[in-house]
Amino acid sequence: MARTYNICSPHVQGVGAHRTSPRLSREQVATNERVDNVRIMPLALGASGLPRAAVVIMKLWDNGKRLRVKFLDGVPEVQNKVAAIAKEWEDVANIAFDFVTGAAEIRVSFAEKGFSWSAVGTDALTVQSTKPTVNFGWLDPNTSLREYQRVVRHEFGHTLGMIHEHQNPAAGGQIPWDKPKVYIYYAQQGWSHDDVDTNIFDVYAEDSTNHTAFDPTSIMEYAIPDSLTVGSYAIGWNTTLSQADIDFMRRQYPEGSPGTVELIVGGARTSADLSVGGEVDTYHFDVPAAKMHIMTTEGPSDTVLTLHGPNDPGAVLAWDDDRGTGLNARIVRKLAAGSYWLSVRHKSPAGTGEYTIGVKAQR
Repeated sequence: MARTYNICSPHVQGVGAHRTSPRLSREQVATNERVDNVRIMPLALGASGLPRAAVVIMKLWDNGKRLRVKFLDGVPEVQNKVAAIAKEWEDVANIAFDFVTGAAEIRVSFAEKGFSWSAVGTDALTVQSTKPTVNFGWLDPNTSLREYQRVVRHEFGHTLGMIHEHQNPAAGGQIPWDKPKVYIYYAQQGWSHDDVDTNIFDVYAEDSTNHTAFDPTSIMEYAIPDSLTVGSYAIGWNTTLSQADIDFMRRQYPEGSPGTVELIVGGARTSADLSVGGEVDTYHFDVPAAKMHIMTTEGPSDTVLTLHGPNDPGAVLAWDDDRGTGLNARIVRKLAAGSYWLSVRHKSPAGTGEYTIGVKAQR
């Protein structure tokens, strides 16, 4: 399910307040930013006996990117507190926030009072350049440090591509919501039934996000009072990043990843290393004329290889798990002239290891 904003206010909601009609879809924007925002996850064999795969859609920024952040309004004292806490994410993810006064991908406002929300990851690129992508509607010079930490860490988690934890696919059925009471509670905050369904009850589809097991201690989790659940179940306000938050984001933005690497068709094989679980390595190569091509990984690692293109990193042409030597991947396909991308990941979510990759054209 696609969203432009995740709203995080415990009081009122502001979804859609600054939506635009982008020329590109959010999925196209995401894959133009980072090829591995489209990921192929092999599944068990289907009833036909053929291998199946799930397409995972992410909204991550290019690994190692320096994101420009601009304050559209607000007082310096509040701006400085927000900037300092936002930059804590730099210790977790291989990303940087550069606070600027000119053009910026991330634009922060305090103008919409009572509202707290953020565009999710690359969705920020679909927002008009004069409009905010993040809003902090109740932070002021007298707000407690604990509240600054809770709200800023949460919203900038969205900025980096994280979703609400209670909408994690793994959360389905784990929170015993008392739905009639939830509707009444949020109606008092100005929410409609649709608002509650969209931001509380609906979980993301398995094929629309990457996720871990449900983590009630995540900075991305709402507080859930016992009065809104059946039986005895409650979650307090989380103000710090959980260990699962840290581990997850380090896998999405791994330190030392080379970014997109150029491959030469028919050239020497490129050596690489999947150094952390969940890492995805990406490659680009050009095809000058239509011809059959062979793309392979070699080495001791159980790799999954995905081919994207032509000229569109969001278009998945083919994927393979074990058609190569041993546990390696092999794709053989006639390619038209154009630009292509390859992405490589370990079949095991926690798997690491070395491999080589190469592309050659058949004569």
